[in-house]
Amino acid sequence: MPKPKSGRKQHENLTFRLDASLMESVRRDSVDEGFTLNSLANRQFMQYTEWDRLEAKIGFMTVRHRFFRAMLAKLSDEEIAAIGREQGPSEAREYILLRWTTVTLDHFISFVENYARFATQFQLEHHETGEHVLILVHPLGEKWSIYLEAFMTAALDSLFGIRPRVQRTDESLALTFAGPVS
Repeated sequence: MPKPKSGRKQHENLTFRLDASLMESVRRDSVDEGFTLNSLANRQFMQYTEWDRLEAKIGFMTVRHRFFRAMLAKLSDEEIAAIGREQGPSEAREYILLRWTTVTLDHFISFVENYARFATQFQLEHHETGEHVLILVHPLGEKWSIYLEAFMTAALDSLFGIRPRVQRTDESLALTFAGPVS
């Protein structure tokens, strides 16, 4: 098979047999969302590769925002921060190792991007201006911002010795940091 030109992705053509009622729904949704069937299929395969196949291994579950906010409201700020500090390093390390087998800063950033894209716990803006700036925006209130701050700062510190500068609001968290010092 010839090598792809620089910067071009290699593609493979596949054929699937799908139930007609499933295809009717997929075609309708792809039109509604403005995607081609090919784009929709690629998006779903990416979600499977980057998230779904790891979700059960790591122990994720889906809950509604309303339920989650009610749970957060029952905990103190200190309890939420302690849970975030406890979970951040281990959850990030487990996901990164299951997905890429090596823990690197680039893999950590991809982990955060995948969390945003597939777990839908926040939206992410990532800027690189000599430093990384990760901006996490969410609708879950101050307690979720407290958790995210504790989770992300503990993960960065434990995995890479990085202590980011943090700005937090009720519905956002901004982390600014350079790469690890060798």
